[in-house]
Amino acid sequence: MTQLVTNATGMVSPAMRADAVAAATSAAAASKVEIRDLAEVSELAAVAALFATIWQPGAGSKPVTTELLRAMAASGNYVAGAYEDGELLGACIGFFGSPAKASLHSHIAGVSSRGLGRGIGFALKLHQRAWALCQDVSLITWTFDPLVRRNAHFNLAKLGARPARYLPDFYGPMRDGINGSGDTDRLMVHWELTSPAVSAASLGRPVPADAT
Repeated sequence: MTQLVTNATGMVSPAMRADAVAAATSAAAASKVEIRDLAEVSELAAVAALFATIWQPGAGSKPVTTELLRAMAASGNYVAGAYEDGELLGACIGFFGSPAKASLHSHIAGVSSRGLGRGIGFALKLHQRAWALCQDVSLITWTFDPLVRRNAHFNLAKLGARPARYLPDFYGPMRDGINGSGDTDRLMVHWELTSPAVSAASLGRPVPADAT
C-alpha cells in the first residue's frame, strides 16, 4: 500500500488513521492487489483507458481524459490504481469538496472484467478512506444508480454509506455502455469515515439493510 502522508492539523486521531490503513492493507492483500497513488502520465493514461473499456462511451467521448487525471493528481486530489503483477485491474478517483477540503467527492471507481469478484472495488474504497483520513478528511461523498441492486448493497451495506439526497437526471444524457440513453437519476451518499458503522464495515461487518 502507498505510504500515506498525514495532514499536520491532526483532527482525525492517530489511532483512527492507523486502523484505517490496516483495514485497507488487509483488504488489498485479500484481493491479491497492490493499491497505490498514481501521478505519472503513463499510469494515468492506463486509468483513462481502463475506464473507457468499462463504460464503453460513444465515439469521441471518454469518462475521463489523461489530461484531467494529470491535473487532479498534480493538484493533490485522489487518483489510485489496483495492480496485480503490473496489470491495472481497477482504479478510483476523487476530488476535494468545499469548503477548504472539508470532504472528498469520489467521482469514478471501476474494476476490469478480469478483476471482478475478488473484492478489488472494496479494497479501493478502503484505500480511499485511509487516504482521506490521513488528509484529515472525514467525509467522502459519491453518487450511484439506486435502481441497480448490487450497487445499493455495495454502497449502503458493505461500505456503510448513508443516503443524503435523490438527484433526478443528475448527469443528463450519457449514452454509454453502462448508462444507456435513459435518465441518469442518482442517489448521493455520505460516507462518514469515522462513524462506528463505517469502521465496522471496513473490517468486513456490513451495515444491516434496514439501518438508517
